[in-house]
Amino acid sequence: MKSCPTAATLKGVALSVVFLLAAPGAAQVSGVEATLHEAGKLQARGEYRQAEEVYKTALQEAEKLSPQDPRLAKTLNNLASLYHLQGRYSEAEPLYLRASEIWKAVLGDEDERVATCLNNLGELNRQLGRLDKAEEYYKVSLEISEAAVRNAPVRLASALNGIGMIQQERGNLPEAEASQRRALELQEKNLGAKSLKVAVSLNNLAELYRIQRKFSQAEPLYLRALEIRRDVLGENHPEIANILNNYAAMLQDQEDLVRAGQMYRRALAIRESVLGREHPHLAVTLNNLATLERSNGNYLEAEAMLRRSVAILEKSLGPDHENLAAGLNNLADLSVAQEKLLEAEPLYRRALEIMEKQPGHRSIQQAGILENLGALFLRQEKYRGAEQFFTRALELNEAVLGPRHKSVGDLNHLIAVSMQMQGRYSEAGKHYRQASGIYESAVGASHPDLVSSLSGYAVSLRKAQKDREAEAVEERVRRILANR
Repeated sequence: MKSCPTAATLKGVALSVVFLLAAPGAAQVSGVEATLHEAGKLQARGEYRQAEEVYKTALQEAEKLSPQDPRLAKTLNNLASLYHLQGRYSEAEPLYLRASEIWKAVLGDEDERVATCLNNLGELNRQLGRLDKAEEYYKVSLEISEAAVRNAPVRLASALNGIGMIQQERGNLPEAEASQRRALELQEKNLGAKSLKVAVSLNNLAELYRIQRKFSQAEPLYLRALEIRRDVLGENHPEIANILNNYAAMLQDQEDLVRAGQMYRRALAIRESVLGREHPHLAVTLNNLATLERSNGNYLEAEAMLRRSVAILEKSLGPDHENLAAGLNNLADLSVAQEKLLEAEPLYRRALEIMEKQPGHRSIQQAGILENLGALFLRQEKYRGAEQFFTRALELNEAVLGPRHKSVGDLNHLIAVSMQMQGRYSEAGKHYRQASGIYESAVGASHPDLVSSLSGYAVSLRKAQKDREAEAVEERVRRILANR
């Protein structure tokens, strides 16, 4: 059972941003198309600084054309996609919007290029935490893609991927899995098993399994995505860093800290060299490596990384983004680990406030922050307040993860402890019993968490003067311990 604050690793969901390729034979044509072709090759290789210069040259050429020329729209979309990948969201958004307006005016509202641009706007808004707006863009893109004939399955898959990620962030995990599995099937069928778009879907589906602790399902998907990207992009591309970050988070969840640290540091080196020192993706890996260093007792190094991560996230994503909430939560965790309890509470509360602002904010991350606040209050002997935080977290986890998930057992146990410390032994016993039943089915009949919960149950029964029942529970604990 968790007895300390829960660190939040930040995910690196693979982006579904689309930049449009030049027309067939564009390597031989002149003007804007040829320049876009060259910029696209640089972007695909992860050479973002060089790509930006070439895109800007293409934009200068395109601005000399008609204001309604589709080549101008393509240039705007592609430059926006580059800014998007660099985390320069405020620069990307107006370019996407301008591109979509040109395509709508020239080609109509239902053209596939409009769908592409709307998909990109959906992805950008999702990353900025504007989930309602993102969902609107994805749904329109999905409708256009379903009605189209040319390239419809591929564009449909991109929209499904985006909708799946929004469902995941809202805690609708079965719906998220269905959307992402359908996206993966469409991409494998229409693009082949080695496509980079397939790698995007594999990564995102693996992340969905990781947050549910379904590690045996997540790991082969991560490894397959990593193999595809290495074959196509080489070892030093930002998308390699994305997979390494997520795979490391899974290893960290399984307490394989040595391998996790190696992967985080490799991801950090790639991101810092290619994306620069202020990119939000760099902040993700800094945050995750800091949580690992905290686990190793390296508090000074962990704090420096976390403070740098939080500063980058607030600057690049704004004061109300869920990733900033995760960083603040982790900074509070570090304060708790160093016995700086008074510093921890305002950090947790700010993190919770950010999460409560998110659309459809019933999430696992919010539940984790509530659990951490409960654990803090428990340490401070504020038992009633601890119980209230644990109860709110329990409601969220039951809704998101289901009533038999181990996390639900953990929270029932913590509620029982809080009630027991208030002298409410009969109520505590009910929660210990609920926790024990969940642990037995979730982690097995000899797990230490089951023993801990049964032992607490026996104490509550003794305090409630139910000695015969207490003796039966104590005998069960003795049998478990004897058979280990």
